[in-house]
Amino acid sequence: MDGQHTSTLPDFYVVGAGRAGTTSVSHYLAQHPGLFVPSSKSSSFFYARDLTGSPLADEDASIPAWFVQDEADYLELYAPAPTGAICGDVSPVYLASTRVAGRIAAVRPDAKIIALMRNPVDRVYSRYVGRRRDGLDSTPTFEDLVEREIDTDLVREDAHATYLAGGMVSHYLRTYLDAFPRANILIHFYEDFARDTQGVMASISRFLGVDDEFQFDVQRIHNRSGGRIRNSTVGGLWSSSLPIRKALRPWLPQSLRDGMFRKITDKTDKVPIRPETRRRLIEVYRDDVQTLERMTDRDLSAWLTPPAP
Repeated sequence: MDGQHTSTLPDFYVVGAGRAGTTSVSHYLAQHPGLFVPSSKSSSFFYARDLTGSPLADEDASIPAWFVQDEADYLELYAPAPTGAICGDVSPVYLASTRVAGRIAAVRPDAKIIALMRNPVDRVYSRYVGRRRDGLDSTPTFEDLVEREIDTDLVREDAHATYLAGGMVSHYLRTYLDAFPRANILIHFYEDFARDTQGVMASISRFLGVDDEFQFDVQRIHNRSGGRIRNSTVGGLWSSSLPIRKALRPWLPQSLRDGMFRKITDKTDKVPIRPETRRRLIEVYRDDVQTLERMTDRDLSAWLTPPAP
């Protein structure tokens, strides 16, 4: 991508992390009259345009259908933006690669970066529960998944589509702190977003230079992990319908797909993580969480507190 398109590129980037509220943030931002985000989330262009070092570079890999690799197609996403609107790209995979920050900075050095952080143990468990429910992962238990990944190299240049490695975020965040002025980076935490959604959205609005008194409709939580679908028959049908859902995806409007998802996952039962598994993962992530504490000047000791026996 050359510099001539700088003025048409997005002004801000919500870079992740996945399962930390990014889908809801995307929907809420779209409500603001001074902002524009495409209706299709996670175009992931600055990741997908060059898959060097990505597991998706493998010739047998399946590139997600929503990834946009062509520059013209990416810019076309922003063609409907009203004149004067501040445009944004919400793509959680941007916080799963050490290469993305530099790519964005090369063409939008003035870009504003928004990152949402979440307890890595909760985040990886949420990812597993959601994917298991939706038929995207057949691993019988979370403990099986942990055993499979725990002895692998968890600090990687690219953690796309991983579980445990995706929880190691400090070195990805560091690339943004190195590539952009600190004043251009806003970091929020999932706990704050869940507790005071309107307040966090007002903070983001101030950061982006738009009306921070705008009242967002935050009643609906988007892409919630929830848990196990209460009706086991419905849950089994939903999980096994994945091939059909994939085939129909290009033909069904996102609003219809979202409505179907909300209906199916409306009644779920929370499945808590086993205390011994949480304690084990706390130790896996301890060093990374402590690094994140220093980088963000945030007390994250609660993330490292094991459950009571």
